Amino acid sequence: MSRTTPLNDEYIAYRVAALPRDEGQFQLTQLFERGYQRWMVDDTQETEKLLADIERFTCDAFAPSTRRKAAERPYVDDPGMLAVFTTLGAVCIMDHPKLEETPPRHLALLGDLRELYVNNIGSLIREYDDFTLHQEIAEILYAKEPGEDGPHSGRVCTDITTRPEFGEGYYLEIPLVAASRKCLARTDRDDDQQGEIRANVADNHLYVPVSDFMRKYRSYAEDAFGRLLTAQEEALTPEQRSWLTANESAITERIDRFFAGGQTHRLWENWSRQKQQLRTIINAVQAADNDIARIGQTHTARELYEALEAYDSERSWEQQVCDSISTPRSLGTILSTNRDHPSVTVENDRLNRYTLTRYSDGAQPIHVDDLEDLFELPCLAAMDERLQEKKPVRKDLYNLVRMAWWLPQYQDASTDEFITDMKEVFARWPWYDDDVTEYQIRYELNNDIGGEIPLPMNCLNDDMQRYCIGCDQCPYSIYGSLPFPEELYDQLDNPAGVTTD
Repeated sequence: MSRTTPLNDEYIAYRVAALPRDEGQFQLTQLFERGYQRWMVDDTQETEKLLADIERFTCDAFAPSTRRKAAERPYVDDPGMLAVFTTLGAVCIMDHPKLEETPPRHLALLGDLRELYVNNIGSLIREYDDFTLHQEIAEILYAKEPGEDGPHSGRVCTDITTRPEFGEGYYLEIPLVAASRKCLARTDRDDDQQGEIRANVADNHLYVPVSDFMRKYRSYAEDAFGRLLTAQEEALTPEQRSWLTANESAITERIDRFFAGGQTHRLWENWSRQKQQLRTIINAVQAADNDIARIGQTHTARELYEALEAYDSERSWEQQVCDSISTPRSLGTILSTNRDHPSVTVENDRLNRYTLTRYSDGAQPIHVDDLEDLFELPCLAAMDERLQEKKPVRKDLYNLVRMAWWLPQYQDASTDEFITDMKEVFARWPWYDDDVTEYQIRYELNNDIGGEIPLPMNCLNDDMQRYCIGCDQCPYSIYGSLPFPEELYDQLDNPAGVTTD
């Protein structure tokens, strides 16, 4: 088969997916068509399965572990499918009613999707067994800029080979006459100084390590993501776009969950420096060993600073924040400045003692020292009033039990201890019966889902909506206000087999 389009030629599909900035609309549309072919059975497209797969890919992109693993091994094994997943998922994000007025460059969720795309396409290229593809990419990455001694008439990359005298691994062979300043691969340095040059000269050629090639390609791919998305938006008809956003539900529900949980930092990237500093400090505490610092516990500024010093973030902006906070005193000043933030409680100004909770942009935190504190949530207060008059439906009982079981004080508690405390709560209602209540609580605790502990119902659950005063009117949220442990939020980011209903 002749190499004509991505639809009928694998090599062309890889090349177009890898270099979308340098391809025309026709080739990119053919790349999408190649992806759609995976859902064709007897000349009929399985649209429901396609939609479910788009939802799964996009929601998985919100999980850092999925994005990280894709850099090691492709999450999607075909460039056409990757193009379809990435671009249609992005359309669903951009068309969410609460996000459609936000410029794409400010959507953090698009950043998550872009990172998964970049990691996945990088893995596909690394594993592709035809070095001709790598050479074509190198022609783009290492070509001379306009006006830099003029274009080179021959190939920029003539071979990809081993050179044991320069070290292990593969090297790009670039003729000196074709070499540009981009070929000067350097080692990484922690300061502002330039690292040592890693390119080697031999036989009138430069030999650039493939690791530099992959690093430069990541930068290209991050920028090229926008070109791929634009091509898909041009290819979609208004009717197709409307059908996609009208029938998709999982992505919308996940975005609504972020709003309900006060996790707007997951949605938008236009943070202030103050928010970046606070977010970094909280992330550092979450990542710290328990003997250094813990979320939800009171610590001194010095203890929190130790967590910050030990924090090894992969995000460049977080590293910059860490470098800018040079002393425990400066960290304490930041927290004191943010005393009105829902994630910060200043316990004692004079002693510099602070309590941090999981980062939330809007939900007011609730400190649950006693299970009675749960009824500070307006929805549970409304439920309490109803249960004074009527026996509970099972969902009411389920939610109270699951919400309490996830609280930090019960993570290491026995079932009997938990049941004893829950009985004290249930005893407030006139229909309470000791034996029946114990049976009901044990029944709920023994019902897992695929071996996982079910989550509490979130604010947008239909059963909770019966008691909700309105998310726009409420200063709290179930996932954003209560001091749940990290394991709960890990399940929200990786929801396979887990339900909140």
